[in-house]
Amino acid sequence: MEQITRPFGWNVSKIDFLILYITFFIALFFFFYGFYRHFKVWSIGKRAKININFYSYLTNVLFQRKVSKRKSGTFSHIPIFWSFLILTITTALVGIQMDFGIKFIYGNFYLFLSFISDLAGILLIIALIFALFRRLFFLPNYLRSILEDNIILILLLILSIQGFLIEGLRIAYFKPEFEKFSFMGYLISNLFYNFSKEQISFLHRILWNIHAWTTMLFIAYIPYSKLSHIFTSTLNLIFYQKQPSAKHDVENNLIEIINKESFSEGEIKTGYKYIYDLPWFKILMVDACTICGRCTSVCPAYLTNKPLDPKKIVLDTRDYAYEYIENKEDKVLGLVVGEDALWSCTSCGACVHACPVGINQLDLIINYRRTLVEDNNYPSQLNNSYRGMENQSNPWNAPKNERYKFAKELNLVILKENPNYSFDYLLWIGCSGVYDSKSQKTIKALVNILNKANVKFAVLGDEEKCTGDSARRTGNELLFQTLAYENVQTFKKYNINKVITICPHCYNTLKNEYEFFGIKLEVYHHSEIILALIREGKIKVNKIAQKIIFHDPCYLSRHNNIYGQPREILNNIGTLIEPERNKKNSFCCGAGGGRMWMEEKIGKKINIERTEELLSKNPDLIAIACPFCNIMISDGVSRKNSNVKVLDIAVIVSENLI
Repeated sequence: MEQITRPFGWNVSKIDFLILYITFFIALFFFFYGFYRHFKVWSIGKRAKININFYSYLTNVLFQRKVSKRKSGTFSHIPIFWSFLILTITTALVGIQMDFGIKFIYGNFYLFLSFISDLAGILLIIALIFALFRRLFFLPNYLRSILEDNIILILLLILSIQGFLIEGLRIAYFKPEFEKFSFMGYLISNLFYNFSKEQISFLHRILWNIHAWTTMLFIAYIPYSKLSHIFTSTLNLIFYQKQPSAKHDVENNLIEIINKESFSEGEIKTGYKYIYDLPWFKILMVDACTICGRCTSVCPAYLTNKPLDPKKIVLDTRDYAYEYIENKEDKVLGLVVGEDALWSCTSCGACVHACPVGINQLDLIINYRRTLVEDNNYPSQLNNSYRGMENQSNPWNAPKNERYKFAKELNLVILKENPNYSFDYLLWIGCSGVYDSKSQKTIKALVNILNKANVKFAVLGDEEKCTGDSARRTGNELLFQTLAYENVQTFKKYNINKVITICPHCYNTLKNEYEFFGIKLEVYHHSEIILALIREGKIKVNKIAQKIIFHDPCYLSRHNNIYGQPREILNNIGTLIEPERNKKNSFCCGAGGGRMWMEEKIGKKINIERTEELLSKNPDLIAIACPFCNIMISDGVSRKNSNVKVLDIAVIVSENLI
């Protein structure tokens, strides 16, 4: 009976094997030396402890979760990844049996291995042709057309075709019937039907050697090319630190430091000024970039012709890290990547959300801004909001006692006047809620809803200060910590645990960043509270015959995963329609990251871009869930001379209460 296996080492001479092993060890030398160079660059960074994230590894490396969110990834990268992995494992198993004489590749296992490796090879070739065709003829504008990418794809394609030809020649020589499981190799073997065994043997040996040398070249090339991401991206995802994408804590509590009897200037430095200020795993992070351009393709600043390209921020940082290894020259990273680029960022987090390998571009931008602010190198337009936060506790630089007056006008319970009042929630009115007329309507509507549902709540009046969101996003860390520390003391004084806010920026800061100062708050966006009241039957709403389109605030949907609640509320009232970019893929209004306080002078205005997208669906009403978005989209609607109303969801609910 014919044994179901394959000949190992057939038609390969001892000289061929000797040359193979020599070239293999040479390739390994260049391979490990190349990655030693990567490791040397990572070691520039500060030492830091880091946890291993197996979930990130499983979902984003093995199952390619983020890659699969785009068709190009589904049709090219995923089959390339899995096919390459299967073929690498198959080759390793063959090598183990051939070199160590451990016989296990035979029988049904051999048939399975033959079938699965041929299937992987076919999928790999198809995916490589698709990727190559896309790069040559349909290259998206966010991708760079570089020779290296095409060389890698062509090299992999050559290796794949060589493998099938060698398999076909082997099958043609021996012609075993069971090799039909190697369906592609068996098919190719028919090409050599009229060849003599001597001719087949000669071609097989020549091609085997060429394939071996090509493989060794490929192995040696990996760490010096974009292919290094096979390892760097995997490591970055293993070390991926899971936390809210708009949480930007620092190592030191600056308030505690400056309250000491003496401290050095270095103790209150924050951010990444020089390359060695980055923790080592952040340098690994920038080294993991695959240059796929997904971050670029969703960046609102880039898409409206601003100088910001988040991919370039990462690559400029990476390139300088390698440059630093050579000449040890200190350069301010904020200047390396470009000030105009840094200050164009709206901190929407679209780049972070889009990146398939766990790079946090926003973290770099915030930390580069911090060092520029410490050097008094920031846009002069921020001066008014900084003064306002310092002196009046609000970025509008309006009188701080307006908070108290507004609370009195609404007849709200102010805690400093009623310190023993028993309440369920603190209503965080926020700076917008006091100083912006549109947001005042939102607060009044929310108060009406809460009173209708008999919810017990109180406010801080003029004891409430800005959360410091705009200060932190623009890099003024000391100002942020000063405001945060004072607010936390007030929370502790009144034993406040639960907070309702209309502002996603306040929500993010209170929920995710105040924990650093020793307090854990239950923070609720007003959409969460309103929906809970509707579900519990404490409020009821009318159904109206209007098409309502909802604009997702970045700090609500993308940064904090709240996008279902507003939709459920609006579905109870009207007919909900969606913009093209929605939920976690929403497009920014342009006001985040401190851009609210800076004039947009370069390119197309981001709020106009978003407004046009919303209006293109012909809605009767644009629903908003953020004070900044309300201001920006209302401005956009006005500039487009549209009569479509822009209303916060609280106002919509309040106007339709039964």
